[in-house]
Amino acid sequence: MQAYKKKLFLNKLIKNGILFFIVLLSSYLIVNSLEFSFRFSESGRFSLLLLLFATFLFTLIRYLILPLYHYLNSSKQISDKDAAREIGKYFPNLDDKLLNTIQLQINHQETSLLKASIEQRTNELSVFDFNTSINLKTNYKYLRYLLFPAALILLLLMIIPHFLTESTHRIIHYDKEYNDALFHVKPAFETFVAFKNEPFTIEMVVEGEAVPDQFYLKAHGKTNKMKFSDATHINYQYPRVQNDFSFQILAGNYKSKTYTIEVRSRPDIKNLNIQLQYPPYTGLENTKISNNGNLTVPEGTTAHWTIESIESNGISLQMTEDTIEMQSPHQNQFTAYKQLLHTQDYQIQLRNQHGKNKQPISYQIDVIKDQFPIINLQTISDTTLYQYVIVTGSIMDDYGFSSLEFIYEVHEETKRLPMQLVSSHNAQNFFYQLSLDSIDLHPGEILHYYVRVYDNDAINGYKPARSQKHSFKLPDNTEIDAEIEKTAAQAKSDIHRTLDKAEDIREQIEEIQRDLKKNNNNNWQEKKKINTLLQDKKGLEKDIQQLAKKHKELTEKQNKFHKPNPELQKKSAQLQKLMEDILDEETKKLYEELQKLLQDDQSKTNLDELMQDIQQKEKNLEKEIERALEMFKRMQFDYKMDEIIQDLDQLKQQQSDLAQETGEKDTNLETTQENQEELNQKFDQLQEEIDKLEELNEKLSQPEKLDDLSTEQEEINQTQEEINQSLEQGKRKKSQEQQQKAAEQIESLSNQMKSMQTSMEMEMLQENLDHLRDILDNLLKLSFDQEDLMEEFKAVNQSDPRFVSLSQLQLKLRDDAVIIEDSLLSLASRVFQIQSFVTRELDAMNNHIEASLQGMKDRKKNDAVVNQQYTMTSINNLALLLNDVLQQLQQQMAESMGMPQPGQKGKKKPMPSMSQLQQELSKKIQDLKKSGKTGKPLSQELAELAAEQEMIRQQLQQIENELNNGDQGLSNNLKDIIKKMEQTETDLVNKNITQQTIQRQQDILTKMLQSEDALRERELDQQREAQTAQEEIHNTAKKYEEYIKTKQSELELLQTLPPKMNPYYKEEVNKYFQRLNEQ
Repeated sequence: MQAYKKKLFLNKLIKNGILFFIVLLSSYLIVNSLEFSFRFSESGRFSLLLLLFATFLFTLIRYLILPLYHYLNSSKQISDKDAAREIGKYFPNLDDKLLNTIQLQINHQETSLLKASIEQRTNELSVFDFNTSINLKTNYKYLRYLLFPAALILLLLMIIPHFLTESTHRIIHYDKEYNDALFHVKPAFETFVAFKNEPFTIEMVVEGEAVPDQFYLKAHGKTNKMKFSDATHINYQYPRVQNDFSFQILAGNYKSKTYTIEVRSRPDIKNLNIQLQYPPYTGLENTKISNNGNLTVPEGTTAHWTIESIESNGISLQMTEDTIEMQSPHQNQFTAYKQLLHTQDYQIQLRNQHGKNKQPISYQIDVIKDQFPIINLQTISDTTLYQYVIVTGSIMDDYGFSSLEFIYEVHEETKRLPMQLVSSHNAQNFFYQLSLDSIDLHPGEILHYYVRVYDNDAINGYKPARSQKHSFKLPDNTEIDAEIEKTAAQAKSDIHRTLDKAEDIREQIEEIQRDLKKNNNNNWQEKKKINTLLQDKKGLEKDIQQLAKKHKELTEKQNKFHKPNPELQKKSAQLQKLMEDILDEETKKLYEELQKLLQDDQSKTNLDELMQDIQQKEKNLEKEIERALEMFKRMQFDYKMDEIIQDLDQLKQQQSDLAQETGEKDTNLETTQENQEELNQKFDQLQEEIDKLEELNEKLSQPEKLDDLSTEQEEINQTQEEINQSLEQGKRKKSQEQQQKAAEQIESLSNQMKSMQTSMEMEMLQENLDHLRDILDNLLKLSFDQEDLMEEFKAVNQSDPRFVSLSQLQLKLRDDAVIIEDSLLSLASRVFQIQSFVTRELDAMNNHIEASLQGMKDRKKNDAVVNQQYTMTSINNLALLLNDVLQQLQQQMAESMGMPQPGQKGKKKPMPSMSQLQQELSKKIQDLKKSGKTGKPLSQELAELAAEQEMIRQQLQQIENELNNGDQGLSNNLKDIIKKMEQTETDLVNKNITQQTIQRQQDILTKMLQSEDALRERELDQQREAQTAQEEIHNTAKKYEEYIKTKQSELELLQTLPPKMNPYYKEEVNKYFQRLNEQ
C-alpha cells in the first residue's frame, strides 16, 4: 500500500510539472503579446510583471512545491482508505475486500477470529500488484499541451525575436520609459521634490528629430498646456503645492510615463523670543523681544535666543564673527546666547533631513557703544574781592557717572578735589566753589583749573572727559589799585549821572506844574508828560539802587585789600546807609498816588497839590545825591591818604629788611640791586599816588590844606640813586647804610602824613562841632521865637491890624530857617553821622512854615496856628536829633585825642536804649505834672517833651518797618506802643497831663522792655545766622549756587526718561537738556 501511495504522488508530481510549464509559458506569451500590442505605460507594464510573477508563484506552489512536499512526506499523503478506493477504481473486484480488510486492521478490539480473517484476506490480496494500477506514461498526453507554447516561443524567436525580447525587456524594466516616437521627453532633474506651500516648476527636456509644438501636463485630473523655455525645455509652474501628486506629459498620441512629485516640508520658525540682559551699570531693566530679531542694545548686553520651530532638527545663528549652533533642550525648541559687543548682521538658518529654510532669515544687531561723557563748564570768578572761583555747568552721559572732580594747578602742583554728583543720573548740573584763600594763592600768581568726569562704563573701563582748562590770575597790588581807582571813578561818574537825572526829573515836574497852572485842558498832553515822568522816576530808582550796590562792592574791595582804619570803615558804612536811604517810602507812595490819579482821571486841583509834594521830595532827593557825591569824594580822599600811609609803612619795612640782607656777606649784590630797583619803582608809584591825592583834594568843595611833601620825596629819590651807585660799585657797607637811611626817610614821610591826617581830622571835627553847636543854638532860638509868635497869633483875630505885622515876623522866621537849612546841609556833606531823616525833618519844617504863611495870607488863623505848632515840633525834633549827632562827634573827638569824656573814667559810655529814653521821658512828665508850672515855661517844656516822645516813636516806627512781617507778634506789640505814644503826644500838645497819661507811660515802658528782649533775641538769632553765613565766602557765590540748584531741580523734573526710550529720541532729549544748561 505504501509503494502504491508513493507512486501515486510521483505521478501527480510529473503531471503538475508539465502543467506548470504549460501555464508559465502560456502566461509569458500572453503578457508579451499584450505588451507588444498595446505598449503599456510604466504602471501597465508593472501590472503585467506582477501578473506574470503571481502566476509563476501560484503555479509553482500549486503544481510543484505542494506535490513534492506530499511525495517526500508520507504523513502528508492520502490515507489507506482513500488509497483503497483509488485501487478499487482500477481493480473493481477488490474494492470492497480491500477496504474491509483495512477497516478490520484499524479496529482496536483484536480477537483470534479477527486476526484469522485478516490473514485470510491478506493472503487473498497478495496476489495482486497495486502499482500496476498507476501508469506513469499516461502523463505523456499532457506534453502535447506543453509543446504548443514552447513551439510557438521557438517559432517567434526564429521569426520575430524582438516580439519576445523587446516586450520582455520592457516588462522587466517597467519603470523605464520607452518611446517609439520621433522625440523623447525626460526630466530635467533626477528627482521631483517640492516643498509645501511653495511654488514648484516641472521642467522636462525634449529630445528627438521632430518635436511637437505643444505639450500638455496631466495631473490632478486636469490637463494644462506647458511652455517652452527654450527649444529643448518645456515647463509648467504650480504656484503652490500641498501634497504628493503624479503627472504625465502628453503630446498628440504620445503619453509619457507617470512621474511622482514628492512634497516635503521646509523647516520654519513658529516663535522667536530674545531675552536681553543689559549690563547692570546701565540701570536698564531686562527686556524680552518677541518675533523680531532686530536688536538695538547697549554694548555688553547678553542676548538669549529661544526659537520654537516647525519640522526642524537643527538651527544655527550665522554671525559675522562666528556661527553659533543652537542647543535643543526640548523637541522643536532651540536656545543660544551671546554677549553683544559689535554691530553686525546675522542669519537664522534652519535645517531638516529634506533641506534648509528657503529664504534667508536675516536680522541686524545694532550695538550702541558706550559714549564718552560730555561736560559743559561755565566759570564765575570773584572780580571784586578775589576770594573764590565758581565752576558750574552740566555733565551728560548715556548711563551715568562714577566720579566728578575739580582739578587745579598752583605752585607747580596738581591737586584733585572730589565733587558731588548723583551717579545714576545721566544728565545733571554741578556746582563747585573754590576758596582762593584756602590754596594760598599769592598776588600775581595764576591758577589753572578744569573739571574732569568719568563715566560708569563697566565693559571698556571708565572713560574720562575734561573741560577746557581755565585760568585765573590774582592781580598784584598795582593791578588791584588800578581796579579800585577805576571802580571809584565809575562810581563817581554814576553819582553825577544820577544827579543829572534827578535834576531832569525836577525840571519835568516844574514843567507839568506850569502846564497845570495854564489850565489849557490838554489832558492827553499832560498824561503823556506824567507817564514819561513815572518812567524816568523808575529808571532813577533803579540807578540809585545800582549805585548803592556798586558802592558796597567798592567798599568791600577797599576794606579787603587796603584794610583802612576803623574810623574810615565806619564812615564808609554810614555813607552806604545814606545811599540805601536816599529812596524813602513817602516819595514812593506819592508816585503811586500820582499813578492812581492818572488812571482815575482826578481833578487838576488834587493833581497840582500832589505835584507840589512830589516837587519838594525831588528837591530833597537832589540834596541827598549832592550830599552823597560830596561825601563820596571825601571818602575817596581819606581812603587814598590812608592807603598811601599803609604803603609807606610797608615800603619802609621792605627797605629796612633789604638793608639787613645787604649787610650779610653771602648776599649777591646783583640780586640786591634788582630788589632795590623794585623798591625804587614802588616809591615812584607812591609819588604818583600822592599827586592823585592832591587832585582828589582839589575836587572837594572844601579842600584840605595839605603839607608840601616834595622836599621829603626828593631826598628819598636822591638817597635811592646813591644806593644804586654804591651797589654798582660793590660797596656793600655803604649801600647798607644808605638803605637804612632811605628806610628812615620813608618812615619820616609816613609819620608826617599821619600827622597831617590826624591834624585834618581834628580840625574837621572841631569845625563840625562848632558849626553843629551854632546850628543847635539857632534852632533853639528859632523854636522859642516860633512859640512866642504862635502864642501871639492865638491872641489876635483876622481883623486885628497886628495880624499883618505878625505875618511879617513869620516871614523873618522863614528866612532864619533858610539860613539854618543852608548851614545844616553844608555840615551834612561833611558829617557822616547826620542821617537822611534829619534832612527830611528839615524839609518838613520848611513845609509847615510855608503852610502857616499861606494860612496867614488867606486869613485862616486856625490853619496858621496848627502849622506853627507842627513847625515847632519839627524844630524840636531836629534839635534832638542834632543833639545826638553832637554827642557822637564829641565822643569821636575824645577818642581821637585819646581822652575819655568827663565822667567816663576811661571807658566808652554806652548809648542809652530807647526804653531808658522812654523811662527818662516818663519821669520828666511826672516831674512836670508835680512842678505846677504854667504859662510859657510850661508850654516850652511840654513842646520839648512832645518832640522827644515823637523822636522815640519815629525810631520805633522805623524798627517796625524793618521787621518786614518777620515776627508778627513783635510787630503787633510795637504798633500798640506807637499808638499809645501818639496819644501821649496829643496830651502833651493839648497840655492835658492826667493820671491816665502817667499810667499809659508806664504801660508803654513795660511793653518796650518786652519788645527789647524780643529784639535782642532776634538779633542773637541773626548773629548766629550771620556767623553761619560767614562760612560761605561771598553772598554773590551763594546766590549763584541757589540759582544753579533751582535750575538743576527744574531739569531733573524734566529728565525722568522712560528706560525703554528709543536711543535716537533719548539722544535728542539729552541735546535739549544741553541747550537748557547752556542758557
